[in-house]
Amino acid sequence: MGHAAAGIEVAVLGPVAVRGAERPFRRASSLELVVYLAFHRDGVSAGEWASALWPDRPVSLPTVHSTASDARRALGRTPDGREYLVRGGRLRLDDAVRTDVERFAALAASGDPERVLEAMGCVRGPLFAGLRRADWAVFDGTEAGVEAMVVGAALRGAESLVGLGRGADAERVVRRALLVSPYDERLYRALLRAAAAQGNRIGLRSTMAELLTLAGAWPGGVRRGHAAPSLACLHPETAALYRSLSGVGGASGGHPARL
Repeated sequence: MGHAAAGIEVAVLGPVAVRGAERPFRRASSLELVVYLAFHRDGVSAGEWASALWPDRPVSLPTVHSTASDARRALGRTPDGREYLVRGGRLRLDDAVRTDVERFAALAASGDPERVLEAMGCVRGPLFAGLRRADWAVFDGTEAGVEAMVVGAALRGAESLVGLGRGADAERVVRRALLVSPYDERLYRALLRAAAAQGNRIGLRSTMAELLTLAGAWPGGVRRGHAAPSLACLHPETAALYRSLSGVGGASGGHPARL
């Protein structure tokens, strides 16, 4: 694979990948160890990371050593000769190993709409996808923290883009965030605003139908000639926003829209 110019990047905003590693990982557990260490930068003892990777059973010392050795071999060395997986009493990664979460955070922090769009382009699918075991990311709050960061950046970015009249870009940003947090109703409110910014009444209806189907209020999805389901199952803010944007319920301006 060769060395990446800026070191190694551990990507978890979608299917897990380690970019820039010197060789392929021979063990799935070795890749998982690198992912775990990427989010525990102060280092961990062998007992800590073994419990995280194999929470349901004890593992032998040879398995622990061979897993760490394979990870060290796969990562290789920095251009100046340092091992990316640092030796010592507590296993840790060299500072040259970064994550796509850090790259995302740096891009999104600027607040610049173009950089937010670039940040959201880092999101490729569900978090930590493909790992056999990612329980540790749930238990220690890592997954929740990353999800909150992505959703927050998407909501702020979409609001800015709608304000600039860029409804299509706002929709693109929100759709990326839904890959990470598919049940966050705030994202659907942002989608409604994005559709309205594009003057897309069909988009308003389809977004609401999508949300209601997700909520289980409309199991059959959109069907011509069927009565619209109640919005009562949704957050009051969502229902009010939809009524305001679509004219449902006698809102002034335009014609009432049906789901």
